[in-house]
Amino acid sequence: MVDTDADVIIAGAGPAGSIAAYELARLGIRVLILEKTIFPRYKVCGGGLTCKIIKEIPFDISEIIETVIHTIRFSSNFKDVFSRTSPEPLLVCTMRSKLDHFLLDKALQAGARVMFMEQVTELKNEQDTVQVFTKEQHFRARLVIGADGPASIVARSFGLRQHIEQGLAWEAEITADPDILKMYSDTVFLDWGTFPGGYGWVFPKKDHFSIGVGGPAILSKQMMLYYTRFLDYLGFGSSRQSAVSFRQSASCIQYPVTTSLKSWPIPVRTKKGDFHSGLALVTGDAAGLTDSLTGEGIYYAVRSGKLAAKACASSLQGHAEAFISYTDQVNDELMTELLEGKKIKHIFNAVPLKIHFFVRDNDRAWKAFGKVLRGERSYKDVKMGFGKWKLFWNLTSFFAGYIEKMKTLRFKKNGFIKERDQ
Repeated sequence: MVDTDADVIIAGAGPAGSIAAYELARLGIRVLILEKTIFPRYKVCGGGLTCKIIKEIPFDISEIIETVIHTIRFSSNFKDVFSRTSPEPLLVCTMRSKLDHFLLDKALQAGARVMFMEQVTELKNEQDTVQVFTKEQHFRARLVIGADGPASIVARSFGLRQHIEQGLAWEAEITADPDILKMYSDTVFLDWGTFPGGYGWVFPKKDHFSIGVGGPAILSKQMMLYYTRFLDYLGFGSSRQSAVSFRQSASCIQYPVTTSLKSWPIPVRTKKGDFHSGLALVTGDAAGLTDSLTGEGIYYAVRSGKLAAKACASSLQGHAEAFISYTDQVNDELMTELLEGKKIKHIFNAVPLKIHFFVRDNDRAWKAFGKVLRGERSYKDVKMGFGKWKLFWNLTSFFAGYIEKMKTLRFKKNGFIKERDQ
């Protein structure tokens, strides 16, 4: 057998990579993670973890939870504001820097190794091994897992970047008066429907708010204007007029301070396909496993990381079909759900105000919304709530997708200024 530096080399130490490393290491498999940064490191992410995610993580994460969310305050184009509250937690909030560091520590405790400041730059498939190159070093492994994010070199090297659309998110960490943080510690703010595919969020943390906006990358030129308008709406911008008015909600309010403002690509896979090639497979953002409706990718990163570890362990035991089974599982389980979410996204973006008011006025719709967040229901269950109309679900989503595309092209041309005049 050819000498190797590890049985499995994992590119990237995010949730997908660390969970895969943890699962493999606890089986006694030699795992080496190559990570381009030093942990802990900042990552653009709202940090909202649904119950579905928490159930998938194989250990208790309570020590890194900062807030527990029971209420969502909705707005559409910063108007028609309403709140919905659940007696059961809808999600919890953490900082991605804490989550990723925590998961990596668990992998290291299980026996995995990590090398920081080693970004994978090239891979070469050999007969029984893969050569992995970084800027300064050269490694050899029996198998490789790509968990190296939206610009994955593993995915590109092995031809696994097909059918991926790009979204974009901007986020800032903004400090605020402690009274305000306490007042909204169990509340997420969500603005949706302001422009096609766009949304804004506020996630409360222990000592600040994570505030961000996201949407299709082709509308990136309008994203910062949307972010500015969102801050004004919240009372954190330069405008003194605010629909939410964080400033007016308590006495003695300090001026907010932005501690960071960064963007991040959101890769969204639009079709089923291959998630392996040769001796490599891809997971999480590297595979485009992101929810096009919400921009959420942590669940799919964790789940695909676990499936990847299972496939690698099986392959190392001599099962030739292990990687084919991985692709089949990702397609059947994860992509099926993501493609159903894409259908819902089409319908929402075609008639956002109708959906907005439906969630406001219909208790059944709100309960279903909560069940999806908690992982008690899946996207493919949503159409079942439409009775006899479920027979037309695929046709409806198809035409809604066309309407969404036309609205997106129109908005790309006109932007916010002309939209307000029409």
